[in-house]
Amino acid sequence: MASSSTPNSHASSASVSNLNLATANKPPRILACVLCQHRKIKCDRLFPCANCIKANIKCTPSTPAPARKRRRPNQDLQERLARCEEMLKAYASEKPESTSPRPAHANVSDDLRWQPAGKLVKEDGNLRFVDNPLLGVIFDEVRAMREIMAYDDSDDGIPDCMTPDDNSDLLLGGDTPGVKIESLWPAPAHMFRLWQIYLDRVNPLTKIIHVPSLQPYVAEAATGLHSVPKNIEALLFSIFLMAVVSLTPDECRGLLGYSREEALQRYSSGVRLSLLRMGFLRSHDVTILQALVIYLTSLQGRYNRHAVWILNGVAIRVAQKMGLHRDGEALGLSPFDCEMRRRLWWQIIMVDAKYAMISGLSHTLLPTNCDTKAPKNVNDADIFPSATEHFQDREGPTEMIFCLLTHKFAKFLLDMPGFEGVAMIPETDSVTGSRIGPTEEQLTEYRRGVGQLREELMEILDRYCDPTAGPVHEMAITMRGHLLDKLNELMTAPKDQPEWGGEVKSAKDNAFKLAIGTFEHNEANYASTKDKGFAWFSLLHFQLDIFMYMAGQLCRRTEGTLVERAWRQVGVVYSFHPELFDMTNKNYSALAAFTLRAWAKREQVLFNCTGHVPEVPFYVEKLRVCVPHHVRKEEQGGEEEEEEEEEQTPPNPYTSPGFVPIGTMGSTGTMSTDNPLGQFLSYLDAPALEWDMFTGQPMTHNNGQLGPGFGPFGMGPSADW
Repeated sequence: MASSSTPNSHASSASVSNLNLATANKPPRILACVLCQHRKIKCDRLFPCANCIKANIKCTPSTPAPARKRRRPNQDLQERLARCEEMLKAYASEKPESTSPRPAHANVSDDLRWQPAGKLVKEDGNLRFVDNPLLGVIFDEVRAMREIMAYDDSDDGIPDCMTPDDNSDLLLGGDTPGVKIESLWPAPAHMFRLWQIYLDRVNPLTKIIHVPSLQPYVAEAATGLHSVPKNIEALLFSIFLMAVVSLTPDECRGLLGYSREEALQRYSSGVRLSLLRMGFLRSHDVTILQALVIYLTSLQGRYNRHAVWILNGVAIRVAQKMGLHRDGEALGLSPFDCEMRRRLWWQIIMVDAKYAMISGLSHTLLPTNCDTKAPKNVNDADIFPSATEHFQDREGPTEMIFCLLTHKFAKFLLDMPGFEGVAMIPETDSVTGSRIGPTEEQLTEYRRGVGQLREELMEILDRYCDPTAGPVHEMAITMRGHLLDKLNELMTAPKDQPEWGGEVKSAKDNAFKLAIGTFEHNEANYASTKDKGFAWFSLLHFQLDIFMYMAGQLCRRTEGTLVERAWRQVGVVYSFHPELFDMTNKNYSALAAFTLRAWAKREQVLFNCTGHVPEVPFYVEKLRVCVPHHVRKEEQGGEEEEEEEEEQTPPNPYTSPGFVPIGTMGSTGTMSTDNPLGQFLSYLDAPALEWDMFTGQPMTHNNGQLGPGFGPFGMGPSADW
């Protein structure tokens, strides 16, 4: 075998020898000295060089950098690449699914519905959920490939550099390098106080954090911020923000020493900067998502409801990417992670459902392929990260009672889409005369769902509620009664109500009655929560457009029981919402104009009936001082503009083109032009959105609507009326 060499092999050996000889005879490369390299000046490469002699310092030759080793092809990497290519080819050649419309969620039998189990894959240090089996395998292969490449790179001594996240600033505005987050933190003493306020007023109604796990970080932040993880930093800022939301202006100034508006702006900036610097769109971390959800909750009543609903969609997508819509047990997660993910998921669904309803959009847009179980009736002290066995419901009262009720209602929204629009959709189209309302069978099904919800809520209260266990249990009982009363009222046809035939003779009269009932429910909520520390929760559910509609109706309705009830609620609303006297807000200014105009009519009617000038309510006196001169001039116009004001009163949020009943969208997702009610999407115009909630810029005005609530309310008039 040794004698079987060929001429080619001899030639190759000779060429290699010549190459080695040439390399050996090549003169060594002379580098500039250390001083010349540092000063970036030309070196004559003599030692000592002229520059060093002139500077009278020692000339030190520089040493060449170590040669970078040549990377050899990695056999394992090539094999994995080949497998990925084969799987992608197979995936591309699969027959596409049918494009026929998918049956409605409520009409599909559970036995016929199948969902892949799904899995959590690790990528860039984060866990991401995928339910496509093929893509799951590809993710595993790509991850292994990246680990191989990362191992090879580590041998080269090249530092890892994070790729800048150029996506998050699309939602929360760009980072501001000149602002130091440390300057936004509250004082250490204020941290503990805000933390305690959150635990007393906010946590019992949300329950998306684990207090025993987070409390040590609060103490750590109060002693030194440098050691607090960045995701915890974002969560703490959102907690401080939500604590300020729950304070009254006087309480905030007495606690922090500055105004509530300044505190809200300060901690909102802290949340946004923390989320941006964590790259929240790609950092699929439960703590980051908790911070985002608490931040979204704090926006209720402070920003345009449409804009907040859009931003909440981001939270839903991040939650889905993390697999929160699939129960943690099926994904093999620990009992603690399962429980915390359930709490967070159902809170996201509840917040989004409320925003969807008041934004005039169907909550059927919520994910329907979720199998996340309801949270357990356990205290935070009953669960811990090291647990190995799944938690069981505790018999008796716990701190979860309120959230158990709201999560049950959220499940009802998923199972019974479109219920809130049933009572408001006319039976027939006023133009064509064709039937557009639900059939009797559909109404029966909705009533059955409401009845089942009543039984489930009662079961929760019977098992887990104790009025002596604390304020949150008292609020749970009150909330259950108010919620069911409102649902029953909505599900009762106008002609079946006792007022029908008297003051209620048409759909417009019924809409006026429902608006009054909304504020009467709000009044009951105010009274039941103001002494328990939960008044903020009730106040955030105030809906400005419904109140403006009611004030506009009072410009034309001057007598009757409904009118008296409405005027009582006007006083209640102005008592609990002093911000309505801020005439720099154009919506509040418009509301003041309608209120004063309605009072001018009522004052004349009462004088004609009694012969005495009625006592002027406190809010009318204050509005007359606050409003601009041209508004007072409109009030004095009185009946001279009666015909014009009938056209300019706020449109009916239930029956005007400003309201789209749920379920009136076509199968293609576009609004039906056959229904005159289906024009609501024109209300959602870009100029009306509060973009400062995304960018963090200070507000110059607030054209938004105050807070969401339950029921088919909040479907307001267009932004330019």
